[in-house]
Amino acid sequence: MATPEIEQAMTWTAVIGTTPVVIVLPRFRSVHIAESGTLATADAWTTALTEHGAQPMRDTDFLGDPAPGWTVTIGAGVTTVRITGPTGLGEIYSGGLEADTQWRERVAGLHHIGAGLVLISGTADQLTPDAALEMMEAERAVWIRATLWM
Repeated sequence: MATPEIEQAMTWTAVIGTTPVVIVLPRFRSVHIAESGTLATADAWTTALTEHGAQPMRDTDFLGDPAPGWTVTIGAGVTTVRITGPTGLGEIYSGGLEADTQWRERVAGLHHIGAGLVLISGTADQLTPDAALEMMEAERAVWIRATLWM
């Protein structure tokens, strides 16, 4: 199942525990209906990410190496980001990125050791940081560690 095409997404940066993360939420919710007319999935965005390696966010350990095919490219000055998944998923976000000094320093450290960067996504009730937090606390979020390019 391909990722539903979206015109826009919202991103936030955060540090969870000691791990810097990028949170990406689509602006629109997409459902997929099977040819039979039955509901295939009520959350096509999260389903597509999971089918390409993302896993349910049940804790905040974020253990593991970067997943094959996933990349996060952060532009000069840490003001832009491009996030892509493996073949069949493609680009899921390209645009602005706001980050504080602590986040930037931690990400630079991860880049230096080749540890990748954690992406968190899902479909929240609203496009706000509080709604993203509620999504994570309700275990409706997924995460994946991507290769980091700076």
